[in-house]
Amino acid sequence: MEGEKRMKKISILLLGALMVFILNSCQGSSGSSLNIYNVGEYLDLDLIDEFEKEYNVSVNYTTFDSNETAITKMQSDSYDLVVLSDYAVEQASVNNMIEPIDWSRVDSFNQNIIVDSLKGILADLKEEENGFDFLSYSVPYFFGKVGICYDKNKVDEEDVLDGYEILHNKKYEGQVAYYDSSRDGFMAAYKELGYSMNLSSLEETEEAFNWIKQIRKTVNCAFKTDELLSEMPDGKYAISLMYSGDAIYSMMEENDDVDLDFYVPECGSNFFCDGMVIPSSAKNEDLAYKFISFMLRPENAKANSIYVGYSSPIASVYDELVMPGEEFADYKDYYIVNYNKGYDEIYRYNPQMTVILNDYWIKLKLS
Repeated sequence: MEGEKRMKKISILLLGALMVFILNSCQGSSGSSLNIYNVGEYLDLDLIDEFEKEYNVSVNYTTFDSNETAITKMQSDSYDLVVLSDYAVEQASVNNMIEPIDWSRVDSFNQNIIVDSLKGILADLKEEENGFDFLSYSVPYFFGKVGICYDKNKVDEEDVLDGYEILHNKKYEGQVAYYDSSRDGFMAAYKELGYSMNLSSLEETEEAFNWIKQIRKTVNCAFKTDELLSEMPDGKYAISLMYSGDAIYSMMEENDDVDLDFYVPECGSNFFCDGMVIPSSAKNEDLAYKFISFMLRPENAKANSIYVGYSSPIASVYDELVMPGEEFADYKDYYIVNYNKGYDEIYRYNPQMTVILNDYWIKLKLS
């Protein structure tokens, strides 16, 4: 009996050891896992596979559809690394939801190699009254602008030079798509009317609201978001308000009947920057920094930019990708993002104005 008990005990111990071995094999020998939260279709998943193999770890990658969704989920769920837009980075910092970036732990990237235009607007953002230091809380991921994407086969070039006012042109009735976002929708109105998209009064906002209403009345615009990535190349619309990276992606879709172009009006635009942040609730901060460093190695940043279509913040990658023979050589004018100082702005976190704009947006779509 004693020998039988001993054998059972040994069997149980061996079974337990085998289970631990299997679990560790699934997670990597280090037993570590990294929880990443990012907007959909915004990362080359092959790079996650490479990271897992290099560090012998597992990555749990989940996606969200908006910064607002991400902020809400971050309050209840634990993530090690999140990609947020500029105004959401500011919101998360104000609410103590993210940690300051320890730049000494970012091996492959430093603030001196950021693209000049991005560096310039981030410096101005920091120096504004009640300014925000984006680089204290975030490592740049991608950046770009909002502008007008249009089909040169259907739209007169002279009309495009009218800026956002082209959206009112009755000539294009039934052919205009307006970006379904209160922020970007009001941005175009504010800029065309000569106002700041961050410091607008209620009177200016009412004027901007009427400006957008006029678009709907005159050209019967459609409100769209990600559908534009397929609908613009397919020729469903002649004009749309669009992000620069999405415009490039759309231009690269082959269609002999459609010839897309992209224009950022001189009156200014939303110059945006998305960044990688580390939540205060992160359980594996060290691995989060390893992933940041991995993603910003030039070869990985290049692969990710090619996959997503947005502009890399790393100057060497940014310059290389528009050289002859490179991926964005034919799209240089769109991949290169200039800073129109005094006109371009980064959206600031303003909870009161967010509520007001959202209310107006609901009213607009119900009208």
